[in-house]
Parts: sequence; structure tokens; C-alpha cells
Amino acid sequence: MEVSLKDIDETNWIQCIFLTTDTDNKHYLQEEFVASNAVSIAQSKIEKGWITKAIYSDDTMVGFTMYGFSKEDQCFEICRIMIDHKFQRKGYGRKAINLVVREMSKIKECTEIYISFEPENHSAKKLYDEVGFINTGKMLDDEILYCLKI
Repeated sequence: MEVSLKDIDETNWIQCIFLTTDTDNKHYLQEEFVASNAVSIAQSKIEKGWITKAIYSDDTMVGFTMYGFSKEDQCFEICRIMIDHKFQRKGYGRKAINLVVREMSKIKECTEIYISFEPENHSAKKLYDEVGFINTGKMLDDEILYCLKI
């Protein structure tokens, strides 16, 4: 399985906004653990510094990510990463986060990458621990804040 990150453009943005983590395939502005892709794409157009990418397995879109420099928090951050419910627990999240880290590490100024998640999201915690993120002991907007040193 080849996983890649691709730009979101006029050919795939509609497909991207209909990805969901909801197992009933319902779409919400705020899903259980992540904002909808539509909200994220809109946010990236208003707040400069965010990069949005679709996550593909070969030619199939399986997820979405948003990362870059958070002007609000003054740090490099993986703001969103999600895998559609139909593709979860197949290793796509791990491969995608490693790709995002690799892309962010190419940014000269990026020496640390932050990521946060809700305390109840045990799958995210396990994944971020395995990738090498370390708990900072801080909370950000009621989420646990992790950091990866580059």
C-alpha cells in the first residue's frame, strides 16, 4: 500500500469534504475528535500558514491533514489529521503522520512539531506515542499537547 499526500484542488475538494470519521457516515462541522474537513479547508484560506493535503492510498482518498505554522500559538503544528471511518485501523494514519513529519522537517525554521488531541482519543495517543511525540504536560484548548523534536 503506497500512501501519499496530494494537494486539494478543483478535482478532489468535494470528495475531501465528504470524508468523515463518523461510522454512520453523517457529516458534522465538529466530529467526535476533529473538525470537519470543510471547516479546515475554509480555515486554511482565512488563516495563512496552513497547508492542506488529501491522504491517498494509491488512487483512493482515505484521509485529510492540515499542518503548518500556527500564528495563534507561534509554533509549527499538525492541526488536523483524519482517516475516513472506512479506512481506519489499516495503518494509513501512521504512514500519513510520518509523511507529514517528513514534509514539515524540510522547513528550515521547524525544529519542533506540536500536535494536540482530546484526552478520550486513546487511538491518537497510542499513535503519537509510537511515532515519537512526547507529552509536554500542558493542555491546549482542553487537549493534551504533544511535541516532536526534529
